[in-house]
Amino acid sequence: MNEASVLWWTTGLTVVAILAAPITALWVQRKGDDDRAAKARKEAIFRTLWTNRARPAYLARVDALNMIDVEFFGEQKIIDAWADLLAHYRTDYKAEGVTEAEQVRRHIEKYATLLFEISQSLGYKIGKTHIRDDIYRPDIHNEFDEIELQTRRLTRDTLVAINAMDALPIRYMPPQGNQM
Repeated sequence: MNEASVLWWTTGLTVVAILAAPITALWVQRKGDDDRAAKARKEAIFRTLWTNRARPAYLARVDALNMIDVEFFGEQKIIDAWADLLAHYRTDYKAEGVTEAEQVRRHIEKYATLLFEISQSLGYKIGKTHIRDDIYRPDIHNEFDEIELQTRRLTRDTLVAINAMDALPIRYMPPQGNQM
């Protein structure tokens, strides 16, 4: 190889390196940002499920459960645990003669398994027993949930009744006394 070809290759590689370096740096940064964003979304799902593990019908918990297929795509243990819990939700235990207490016990166990698998994926060292049994939920919170549900049902029933009447009953009350 003569000096001209060495100079040609050296110059060419230098130009390629100068052009490729910022592009590579941007790609690496973008990949890191995407990975951090994906982990943050997974963490948000886990935190929602963890925080609401004593509130089975809470809307935020249901929304988080429904995001598992998307955010944990490819993580088979988590997908399988979610599928098992979902199958449990869809089972008619009354038709099978299972008691409500047994149904609740199965639900808690399957939910704990799901949270355990997610926690392992995210690097938390939390045991299933801790997930299942160590929950602080004062009884008054159950009362608050019950009141909220009753309020929503009463509001719905009132709106349905008003809709059936086709109008709100309004009565004109003339002003009384001296008003200024």
